[in-house]
Amino acid sequence: MYNFKEKGLGVDFAQDRLKDFKQLIEAGRSFVVISMPGVGVSYFLKYLACQDFAKFLHIDIYSLPSLTQAEFFKLFPTPKELETLAKKHSKIVLIFSRFDQLKKEFDNQFLSSLQSLTNIAPGKIVLIFTSTKPLTEISAEPLSGGNLNFFSEILYFKPYLEKDLKKLLNLEPFRETRENLFKLSGGHFQLLQILRRSQRLQNLLLDQFVRLQMKGLIDYLDYSQRKQLQKIALRQTQGKLFEVDEYLLGVGMVKNLQLFTPLLAEYIKLNLPVKLPVKEAKLFKLLRKNAGNVVTKDEIFAEVWGEDDENATDWALDALIYRLRKHPFMKSNSYIIESHKKVGYTLIQV
Repeated sequence: MYNFKEKGLGVDFAQDRLKDFKQLIEAGRSFVVISMPGVGVSYFLKYLACQDFAKFLHIDIYSLPSLTQAEFFKLFPTPKELETLAKKHSKIVLIFSRFDQLKKEFDNQFLSSLQSLTNIAPGKIVLIFTSTKPLTEISAEPLSGGNLNFFSEILYFKPYLEKDLKKLLNLEPFRETRENLFKLSGGHFQLLQILRRSQRLQNLLLDQFVRLQMKGLIDYLDYSQRKQLQKIALRQTQGKLFEVDEYLLGVGMVKNLQLFTPLLAEYIKLNLPVKLPVKEAKLFKLLRKNAGNVVTKDEIFAEVWGEDDENATDWALDALIYRLRKHPFMKSNSYIIESHKKVGYTLIQV
């Protein structure tokens, strides 16, 4: 039995998902665990490996010296050793954590070789793979015939409940965590860790690491999924029949037509492509980059007019601010430009 620190999470940690995993394992069914990047699956898998209802072999792809098949096959027992283990235990479970990191190595023979491991002791050997996408979307060609059937069993891994997040935090060095950050994280463990370290608690989207996390959560999705998130963030689904992508629901990115964290909705709103006239677009981009903070007149003149000093006047700036305030885009996204007399302007979203 493994002695990972996750063993200390206790018997009441993530019991609903443990029940789902146990049910598939006891039925002898191999499966792929699908989740958002960084949600914290690896912690749960180490916790699972510490359970006593099966013999677990935990294999973390990040421990490979190089992401190759040769290095991969060095990590776990030979077929003969698996056969010996199967005689001693009712179930043998091989956990391949972060399996999708090997995607460049996927080919028909590699995936068939993995599947053949279950034939050493039919019904007794279970393989668990993790990925941020169904394997058919990562590498479709090798998943044909019997491989397609074998790797099509999916178990979605949603974000953690707040009580389970708090248990995970107990594994780390003590640092006080504001209660509101648990809700803002939406159960996403990596996001929670970033929020806890942020120095921008009054406006978290000014934190570059929070923005990078939001960007990462959007960039790995396909075009259709991103458009759905945009519609939900802008509340364009109200009063309409709107069918949400199965993946977005499965991984818990969307629930009850809301995004799992309001930070993602705000990030999407702030980063929508803006169709504005040239000067208005430059001004808006500058104000949005510094949302919540005062942007001085000199900064605006430098950004919008550049070397065109002759036309960079207070009158021209007043006229530009007026046009931007009146633009339909500003109203539809609840943007307000506050004036600070003789100093500059601040963009806020209400």
